[in-house]
Amino acid sequence: MKYKFEDAKKLIGASLKESDLKTVDAFIMYPLGLFIPINYACGYAIQDNHVHPSYIITISFNEVAKQRNHYVASIFSPNVKHNDSNDINYYAVMIDKDYFETRYKMYADNVPLFNGLKFEMCNDILKYLNMFAFECSKNMINSEITLGAHIELITHWIVRSILGESMDMRAISSDFAVARAQHYMEQHFGEKITVKMLAELGYVSESGLTHKFVRELGVSPIEYLIEIRIQNAKKLLQRKNISMTEIAVECGFSSLAHFSSSFQKRLDISPSEYQALFR
Repeated sequence: MKYKFEDAKKLIGASLKESDLKTVDAFIMYPLGLFIPINYACGYAIQDNHVHPSYIITISFNEVAKQRNHYVASIFSPNVKHNDSNDINYYAVMIDKDYFETRYKMYADNVPLFNGLKFEMCNDILKYLNMFAFECSKNMINSEITLGAHIELITHWIVRSILGESMDMRAISSDFAVARAQHYMEQHFGEKITVKMLAELGYVSESGLTHKFVRELGVSPIEYLIEIRIQNAKKLLQRKNISMTEIAVECGFSSLAHFSSSFQKRLDISPSEYQALFR
């Protein structure tokens, strides 16, 4: 489906020229556009202190977040001046101002001014962005319906990631034993969980389940479980004024010391230091 150049201008800027996009693959169905540099940056993007009328989210493939399976993304609000790097190893997602803000306000009372805020984004969003690009490239019947669904999902995923909820949309394995274990850990992370218990849920041996996890996800089942517990602890540290001991217990850690050491190991910051950032 060929995009309308006027839609590109509404997202990128009124002064955009068609020649600016010659070095970029553009996939647009308003209110969202995906821009992928081919061998050089967009002609509009290389201008100093340029602005866009839309929100722009750049997902860098050169920056790797400390947490497994995440990329680092950045966001600028409409009309905020910024300069892009010369790097072309990224995806740029642009979302109409009103559309983005309506979705953001489903999660928060107000939309802050973003001036290059960096946040972690699970790389599984690339599947949906690539599916969006594929659907835009085809002239399939009712494509506007499926593209609309992709736009809704992508926007919500980005908003959740900005608010620190990216792990909630962790990709689920297509392997039954791994997926069964993932589902169980997500629902029962505050309880005592063993590899034996998880293996029995998927009708495999303990060693078999561990092998599947390491091969597919790069971590053992217990390491995966600790990541889930850390993510839930981060939410409690941000939103609730409860003691560290209560948080440790609620998130399934055997002791406050275990919670603190696990948190420090993964984030290079203590739970109390992390909590202070949100006070």
